[in-house]
Amino acid sequence: NDMALAAYDWRLSYHDLERRDQYFSTLKSQIEVALKSTGKKTVLVTHSMGSQVTQYFMKWVESKNGGNGGNSWVNEHIEALVNLAGTPLGVPKTLSSLLSGEQRETVQPLANYLLDHFMNRNELARVFRSWTGLTSLLPKGGNAVWGDLLGAPDDISSDDTAPEMVSYGAQIRFDDGSSLLPNQTMDDALQLLTRVLDKDALRLLQRDYMYGVFRTQEEMDSHADDHRAWTNPLQHQLPNAPNMTIFCLYGHGATTERAYYYTADNTDSVDDLREEAGTPALRIDKRQRAHLENVDIGIVHGEGDGTVPLLSLGYMCASGWRKPLYNPHGVRIVTREFIHNPLAAFKDIRGGAGASDHINILGNYDVTADMLRISRINSVLIY
Repeated sequence: NDMALAAYDWRLSYHDLERRDQYFSTLKSQIEVALKSTGKKTVLVTHSMGSQVTQYFMKWVESKNGGNGGNSWVNEHIEALVNLAGTPLGVPKTLSSLLSGEQRETVQPLANYLLDHFMNRNELARVFRSWTGLTSLLPKGGNAVWGDLLGAPDDISSDDTAPEMVSYGAQIRFDDGSSLLPNQTMDDALQLLTRVLDKDALRLLQRDYMYGVFRTQEEMDSHADDHRAWTNPLQHQLPNAPNMTIFCLYGHGATTERAYYYTADNTDSVDDLREEAGTPALRIDKRQRAHLENVDIGIVHGEGDGTVPLLSLGYMCASGWRKPLYNPHGVRIVTREFIHNPLAAFKDIRGGAGASDHINILGNYDVTADMLRISRINSVLIY
Protein backbone atom coordinates (compact mmCIF):
# COMPACT_ATOMS: atom_id res chain seq x y z
CA ASN A 1 0.00 0.00 0.00
CA ASP A 2 2.99 2.32 -0.24
CA MET A 3 3.67 1.61 -3.92
CA ALA A 4 1.84 3.34 -6.77
CA LEU A 5 1.92 3.35 -10.57
CA ALA A 6 2.20 6.50 -12.69
CA ALA A 7 1.43 5.38 -16.24
CA TYR A 8 1.47 7.96 -19.04
CA ASP A 9 0.50 8.21 -22.71
CA TRP A 10 3.91 7.82 -24.37
CA ARG A 11 2.53 9.06 -27.71
CA LEU A 12 2.21 12.60 -26.37
CA SER A 13 4.94 15.18 -25.94
CA TYR A 14 5.58 15.94 -22.28
CA HIS A 15 4.19 19.45 -22.75
CA ASP A 16 0.93 17.89 -23.98
CA LEU A 17 0.90 15.30 -21.18
CA GLU A 18 0.38 18.15 -18.76
CA ARG A 19 -1.90 20.19 -21.01
CA ARG A 20 -4.27 17.32 -21.83
CA ASP A 21 -3.96 14.96 -18.84
CA GLN A 22 -2.51 17.17 -16.06
CA TYR A 23 -0.05 14.30 -15.68
CA PHE A 24 2.68 16.17 -13.85
CA SER A 25 0.22 18.04 -11.63
CA THR A 26 -1.27 14.69 -10.61
CA LEU A 27 2.17 13.18 -9.96
CA LYS A 28 3.19 16.20 -7.86
CA SER A 29 0.02 15.92 -5.75
CA GLN A 30 0.49 12.16 -5.34
CA ILE A 31 4.02 12.63 -4.02
CA GLU A 32 2.96 15.46 -1.68
CA VAL A 33 0.09 13.40 -0.26
CA ALA A 34 2.44 10.44 0.29
CA LEU A 35 4.82 12.63 2.29
CA LYS A 36 2.03 14.10 4.41
CA SER A 37 0.32 10.78 5.10
CA THR A 38 3.39 8.59 5.71
CA GLY A 39 6.19 11.00 6.50
CA LYS A 40 8.25 9.25 3.82
CA LYS A 41 9.88 10.71 0.75
CA THR A 42 9.34 9.00 -2.61
CA VAL A 43 11.60 6.76 -4.69
CA LEU A 44 10.77 7.19 -8.38
CA VAL A 45 11.48 4.10 -10.50
CA THR A 46 11.53 4.59 -14.26
CA HIS A 47 12.18 2.41 -17.29
CA SER A 48 13.39 3.51 -20.73
CA MET A 49 11.60 6.68 -21.87
CA GLY A 50 10.35 7.12 -18.31
CA SER A 51 13.80 8.41 -17.37
CA GLN A 52 13.19 11.46 -19.57
CA VAL A 53 9.66 11.89 -18.23
CA THR A 54 11.05 12.18 -14.69
CA GLN A 55 13.83 14.54 -15.80
CA TYR A 56 11.14 16.76 -17.29
CA PHE A 57 9.04 16.43 -14.13
CA MET A 58 11.84 17.52 -11.81
CA LYS A 59 12.41 20.68 -13.85
CA TRP A 60 8.68 21.29 -14.33
CA VAL A 61 7.93 20.98 -10.61
CA GLU A 62 10.59 23.60 -9.74
CA SER A 63 9.69 26.09 -12.47
CA LYS A 64 7.36 29.05 -12.14
CA ASN A 65 6.12 28.00 -15.60
CA GLY A 66 5.24 24.55 -14.31
CA GLY A 67 4.44 23.22 -10.85
CA ASN A 68 5.91 26.29 -9.10
CA GLY A 69 7.22 24.16 -6.26
CA GLY A 70 10.43 26.13 -5.90
CA ASN A 71 14.01 24.95 -5.95
CA SER A 72 13.78 22.89 -2.74
CA TRP A 73 10.73 20.79 -3.68
CA VAL A 74 12.66 17.85 -5.16
CA ASN A 75 15.03 17.62 -2.20
CA GLU A 76 12.13 17.70 0.24
CA HIS A 77 9.98 15.12 -1.54
CA ILE A 78 12.16 12.68 -3.54
CA GLU A 79 14.56 10.27 -1.86
CA ALA A 80 15.92 8.64 -5.00
CA LEU A 81 15.43 8.25 -8.74
CA VAL A 82 16.10 4.87 -10.34
CA ASN A 83 16.83 5.03 -14.07
CA LEU A 84 16.37 1.47 -15.31
CA ALA A 85 17.62 1.15 -18.92
CA GLY A 86 17.13 4.89 -19.24
CA THR A 87 17.52 6.91 -22.45
CA PRO A 88 19.06 10.21 -21.29
CA LEU A 89 20.74 10.98 -24.63
CA GLY A 90 18.17 9.42 -26.94
CA VAL A 91 18.11 6.48 -29.34
CA PRO A 92 19.39 6.42 -32.97
CA LYS A 93 16.57 4.12 -34.10
CA THR A 94 14.19 7.03 -33.43
CA LEU A 95 15.96 8.95 -36.18
CA SER A 96 15.56 6.16 -38.75
CA SER A 97 11.92 5.65 -37.74
CA LEU A 98 11.14 9.31 -38.41
CA LEU A 99 13.31 9.62 -41.52
CA SER A 100 11.98 6.64 -43.44
CA GLY A 101 9.58 4.66 -41.29
CA GLU A 102 12.24 1.98 -40.73
CA GLN A 103 14.30 0.37 -37.97
CA ARG A 104 16.03 -2.96 -37.46
CA GLU A 105 12.79 -4.79 -36.74
CA THR A 106 11.12 -3.59 -39.95
CA VAL A 107 13.97 -4.32 -42.40
CA GLN A 108 14.38 -7.97 -41.41
CA PRO A 109 13.33 -10.06 -44.47
CA LEU A 110 10.12 -11.54 -43.04
CA ALA A 111 8.98 -8.30 -41.39
CA ASN A 112 9.85 -6.35 -44.54
CA TYR A 113 7.78 -8.74 -46.66
CA LEU A 114 4.75 -8.49 -44.38
CA LEU A 115 4.95 -4.72 -44.10
CA ASP A 116 5.21 -4.33 -47.87
CA HIS A 117 1.88 -6.15 -48.14
CA PHE A 118 0.00 -4.59 -45.24
CA MET A 119 1.59 -1.23 -44.34
CA ASN A 120 4.10 0.59 -46.51
CA ARG A 121 6.92 2.85 -45.34
CA ASN A 122 4.85 5.97 -45.97
CA GLU A 123 2.13 4.79 -43.59
CA LEU A 124 4.68 3.74 -40.97
CA ALA A 125 6.51 7.07 -41.21
CA ARG A 126 3.23 8.97 -40.85
CA VAL A 127 2.36 6.96 -37.73
CA PHE A 128 5.80 7.52 -36.16
CA ARG A 129 5.73 11.25 -36.96
CA SER A 130 2.29 11.64 -35.39
CA TRP A 131 3.65 10.55 -31.99
CA THR A 132 5.09 13.74 -30.53
CA GLY A 133 6.39 11.76 -27.57
CA LEU A 134 8.63 9.77 -29.90
CA THR A 135 10.63 12.83 -30.93
CA SER A 136 11.76 13.20 -27.30
CA LEU A 137 13.92 10.13 -27.99
CA LEU A 138 15.90 11.68 -30.84
CA PRO A 139 19.64 11.64 -30.03
CA LYS A 140 20.87 14.61 -28.01
CA GLY A 141 24.22 16.33 -27.98
CA GLY A 142 24.90 16.17 -31.72
CA ASN A 143 28.47 15.67 -32.89
CA ALA A 144 29.86 16.55 -29.45
CA VAL A 145 28.46 13.26 -28.13
CA TRP A 146 27.95 11.02 -31.15
CA GLY A 147 31.09 11.83 -33.13
CA ASP A 148 31.84 13.23 -36.59
CA LEU A 149 33.25 12.03 -39.89
CA LEU A 150 36.65 11.61 -38.26
CA GLY A 151 35.34 9.12 -35.72
CA ALA A 152 33.13 8.57 -32.67
CA PRO A 153 33.95 8.01 -28.98
CA ASP A 154 32.50 4.49 -29.07
CA ASP A 155 34.25 3.38 -32.27
CA ILE A 156 35.70 -0.12 -32.09
CA SER A 157 39.38 -0.13 -33.00
CA SER A 158 40.62 -2.82 -35.38
CA ASP A 159 44.02 -3.90 -36.59
CA ASP A 160 45.25 -5.78 -39.63
CA THR A 161 44.21 -9.14 -38.16
CA ALA A 162 40.76 -8.06 -36.93
CA PRO A 163 37.57 -7.85 -39.00
CA GLU A 164 36.93 -4.46 -40.58
CA MET A 165 34.62 -2.22 -38.53
CA VAL A 166 32.90 0.88 -39.85
CA SER A 167 33.01 4.06 -37.74
CA TYR A 168 29.87 5.30 -35.99
CA GLY A 169 30.75 8.94 -36.68
CA ALA A 170 28.65 9.02 -39.85
CA GLN A 171 25.12 8.48 -38.54
CA ILE A 172 23.70 8.20 -42.06
CA ARG A 173 25.99 6.83 -44.77
CA PHE A 174 25.51 7.35 -48.52
CA ASP A 175 29.02 6.29 -49.50
CA ASP A 176 28.50 3.08 -51.48
CA GLY A 177 28.35 4.71 -54.92
CA SER A 178 24.57 4.62 -55.32
CA SER A 179 24.04 8.26 -54.41
CA LEU A 180 25.78 11.62 -54.59
CA LEU A 181 24.49 12.59 -51.16
CA PRO A 182 27.26 13.16 -48.58
CA ASN A 183 27.56 11.16 -45.37
CA GLN A 184 25.70 12.75 -42.48
CA THR A 185 26.99 13.26 -38.93
CA MET A 186 24.41 13.39 -36.13
CA ASP A 187 24.12 17.17 -36.51
CA ASP A 188 23.69 16.74 -40.27
CA ALA A 189 21.18 13.91 -39.85
CA LEU A 190 18.97 15.97 -37.52
CA GLN A 191 19.04 18.80 -40.07
CA LEU A 192 18.16 16.26 -42.75
CA LEU A 193 15.15 15.23 -40.68
CA THR A 194 13.90 18.82 -40.59
CA ARG A 195 13.95 18.83 -44.40
CA VAL A 196 11.97 15.59 -44.56
CA LEU A 197 9.24 16.35 -42.00
CA ASP A 198 6.03 18.05 -43.05
CA LYS A 199 5.30 21.51 -41.68
CA ASP A 200 3.09 20.37 -38.81
CA ALA A 201 5.50 17.69 -37.59
CA LEU A 202 8.41 20.14 -37.78
CA ARG A 203 6.46 22.81 -35.91
CA LEU A 204 5.67 20.43 -33.06
CA LEU A 205 9.24 19.15 -32.87
CA GLN A 206 10.60 22.69 -32.58
CA ARG A 207 7.87 23.62 -30.08
CA ASP A 208 8.64 20.74 -27.70
CA TYR A 209 12.35 19.85 -27.74
CA MET A 210 15.98 20.91 -28.07
CA TYR A 211 18.84 18.55 -28.89
CA GLY A 212 22.05 20.53 -28.43
CA VAL A 213 24.65 21.11 -25.70
CA PHE A 214 25.03 24.01 -23.25
CA ARG A 215 28.56 24.69 -22.12
CA THR A 216 28.13 27.74 -19.88
CA GLN A 217 26.15 28.68 -16.78
CA GLU A 218 24.77 31.66 -18.66
CA GLU A 219 23.14 29.35 -21.20
CA MET A 220 21.70 27.21 -18.42
CA ASP A 221 20.27 30.23 -16.59
CA SER A 222 18.71 31.74 -19.70
CA HIS A 223 16.82 28.49 -20.47
CA ALA A 224 16.00 27.38 -16.91
CA ASP A 225 12.26 27.83 -17.50
CA ASP A 226 12.28 26.70 -21.15
CA HIS A 227 10.37 23.40 -21.23
CA ARG A 228 12.11 22.40 -24.48
CA ALA A 229 15.36 21.90 -22.52
CA TRP A 230 13.85 19.79 -19.74
CA THR A 231 14.22 16.48 -21.62
CA ASN A 232 17.85 17.10 -22.57
CA PRO A 233 20.31 16.54 -19.69
CA LEU A 234 22.96 18.49 -21.63
CA GLN A 235 20.72 21.58 -21.64
CA HIS A 236 19.43 21.63 -18.08
CA GLN A 237 20.86 21.09 -14.62
CA LEU A 238 19.92 18.47 -12.05
CA PRO A 239 17.67 19.92 -9.33
CA ASN A 240 18.78 21.45 -6.06
CA ALA A 241 18.57 18.09 -4.29
CA PRO A 242 21.85 17.25 -2.54
CA ASN A 243 20.11 14.59 -0.43
CA MET A 244 18.74 12.71 -3.46
CA THR A 245 20.45 9.77 -5.18
CA ILE A 246 20.14 8.83 -8.85
CA PHE A 247 20.70 5.12 -9.54
CA CYS A 248 21.60 4.24 -13.14
CA LEU A 249 20.99 0.54 -13.79
CA TYR A 250 21.34 -0.75 -17.34
CA GLY A 251 22.40 -3.71 -19.42
CA HIS A 252 25.08 -4.06 -22.06
CA GLY A 253 26.52 -6.72 -24.35
CA ALA A 254 23.55 -6.87 -26.73
CA THR A 255 23.82 -5.91 -30.41
CA THR A 256 22.29 -2.42 -30.73
CA GLU A 257 21.47 -0.09 -33.63
CA ARG A 258 23.98 2.74 -33.76
CA ALA A 259 24.06 4.09 -37.37
CA TYR A 260 22.69 3.32 -40.83
CA TYR A 261 23.42 2.92 -44.52
CA TYR A 262 20.84 4.78 -46.58
CA THR A 263 20.01 5.29 -50.21
CA ALA A 264 17.74 7.86 -51.82
CA ASP A 265 15.39 7.49 -54.77
CA ASN A 266 15.84 9.84 -57.72
CA THR A 267 17.74 12.57 -55.94
CA ASP A 268 21.29 13.75 -55.43
CA SER A 269 20.58 16.64 -53.08
CA VAL A 270 19.14 16.95 -49.60
CA ASP A 271 17.12 19.89 -50.92
CA ASP A 272 14.97 17.41 -52.90
CA LEU A 273 13.93 15.31 -49.91
CA ARG A 274 10.98 17.26 -48.49
CA GLU A 275 7.95 15.01 -48.56
CA GLU A 276 4.54 16.54 -49.07
CA ALA A 277 3.06 13.15 -49.98
CA GLY A 278 4.09 9.66 -51.02
CA THR A 279 6.62 7.13 -49.77
CA PRO A 280 9.75 8.59 -48.16
CA ALA A 281 12.50 9.12 -50.72
CA LEU A 282 15.06 7.98 -48.17
CA ARG A 283 15.30 4.30 -47.26
CA ILE A 284 17.73 1.99 -45.49
CA ASP A 285 20.07 0.33 -47.98
CA LYS A 286 19.67 -3.34 -47.09
CA ARG A 287 22.45 -4.71 -49.29
CA GLN A 288 24.87 -7.03 -47.51
CA ARG A 289 28.38 -5.80 -46.71
CA ALA A 290 30.09 -9.00 -45.68
CA HIS A 291 33.49 -7.34 -45.27
CA LEU A 292 32.18 -5.16 -42.43
CA GLU A 293 31.86 -7.00 -39.12
CA ASN A 294 29.46 -4.54 -37.50
CA VAL A 295 27.03 -4.05 -40.41
CA ASP A 296 24.01 -6.18 -41.28
CA ILE A 297 21.27 -5.33 -43.81
CA GLY A 298 22.18 -1.65 -43.68
CA ILE A 299 22.26 -1.41 -39.87
CA VAL A 300 25.55 -0.45 -38.21
CA HIS A 301 25.58 -2.22 -34.87
CA GLY A 302 27.28 -1.19 -31.66
CA GLU A 303 27.36 -1.86 -27.93
CA GLY A 304 24.25 -1.42 -25.81
CA ASP A 305 21.19 -3.17 -24.42
CA GLY A 306 19.67 -4.12 -27.79
CA THR A 307 17.69 -0.88 -28.05
CA VAL A 308 19.70 1.93 -26.46
CA PRO A 309 23.42 2.39 -27.25
CA LEU A 310 25.83 2.33 -24.32
CA LEU A 311 26.71 5.95 -25.08
CA SER A 312 23.16 7.03 -24.20
CA LEU A 313 22.69 4.58 -21.34
CA GLY A 314 25.86 5.48 -19.51
CA TYR A 315 27.46 8.79 -20.47
CA MET A 316 25.49 11.10 -18.17
CA CYS A 317 25.77 8.64 -15.27
CA ALA A 318 29.49 7.95 -15.67
CA SER A 319 30.62 11.42 -16.76
CA GLY A 320 28.09 14.15 -17.54
CA TRP A 321 26.36 14.33 -14.14
CA ARG A 322 29.74 14.29 -12.40
CA LYS A 323 30.49 17.74 -13.84
CA PRO A 324 29.40 20.82 -11.85
CA LEU A 325 27.73 22.44 -14.88
CA TYR A 326 25.19 19.62 -15.15
CA ASN A 327 25.04 18.66 -11.46
CA PRO A 328 25.79 21.89 -9.55
CA HIS A 329 24.23 20.75 -6.26
CA GLY A 330 26.05 17.44 -5.93
CA VAL A 331 23.22 14.95 -6.44
CA ARG A 332 24.73 11.53 -5.70
CA ILE A 333 25.06 9.31 -8.79
CA VAL A 334 25.37 5.50 -8.51
CA THR A 335 25.95 3.47 -11.69
CA ARG A 336 25.79 -0.29 -12.21
CA GLU A 337 26.07 -2.17 -15.50
CA PHE A 338 24.66 -5.67 -16.05
CA ILE A 339 26.14 -7.91 -18.74
CA HIS A 340 23.50 -9.47 -20.97
CA ASN A 341 23.76 -13.20 -20.26
CA PRO A 342 20.56 -14.85 -21.52
CA LEU A 343 19.61 -18.49 -21.48
CA ALA A 344 19.01 -20.29 -24.75
CA ALA A 345 15.61 -19.40 -26.22
CA PHE A 346 14.31 -22.97 -25.90
CA LYS A 347 14.91 -22.76 -22.14
CA ASP A 348 13.37 -19.33 -21.61
CA ILE A 349 12.12 -17.20 -24.48
CA ARG A 350 12.70 -14.05 -22.40
CA GLY A 351 16.28 -14.98 -21.56
CA GLY A 352 15.89 -15.93 -17.92
CA ALA A 353 17.31 -14.32 -14.80
CA GLY A 354 20.56 -13.26 -16.47
CA ALA A 355 19.05 -11.34 -19.39
CA SER A 356 19.69 -7.61 -19.31
CA ASP A 357 18.53 -6.42 -22.71
CA HIS A 358 16.26 -3.40 -22.82
CA ILE A 359 12.99 -5.15 -21.95
CA ASN A 360 14.07 -8.32 -20.20
CA ILE A 361 16.24 -6.47 -17.70
CA LEU A 362 12.94 -6.05 -15.87
CA GLY A 363 13.20 -9.74 -14.94
CA ASN A 364 16.94 -9.79 -14.21
CA TYR A 365 17.70 -11.37 -10.82
CA ASP A 366 20.49 -8.96 -9.83
CA VAL A 367 18.45 -5.93 -10.88
CA THR A 368 15.53 -7.16 -8.79
CA ALA A 369 17.86 -7.63 -5.82
CA ASP A 370 19.17 -4.08 -6.24
CA MET A 371 15.64 -2.73 -6.46
CA LEU A 372 14.75 -4.46 -3.20
CA ARG A 373 17.82 -2.96 -1.52
CA ILE A 374 16.90 0.51 -2.74
CA SER A 375 13.28 0.07 -1.63
CA ARG A 376 14.41 -0.64 1.92
CA ILE A 377 15.01 3.07 2.14
CA ASN A 378 12.22 4.51 4.26
CA SER A 379 10.29 5.69 1.21
CA VAL A 380 7.17 5.40 -0.94
CA LEU A 381 7.73 3.78 -4.35
CA ILE A 382 6.23 5.18 -7.55
CA TYR A 383 6.81 3.27 -10.80
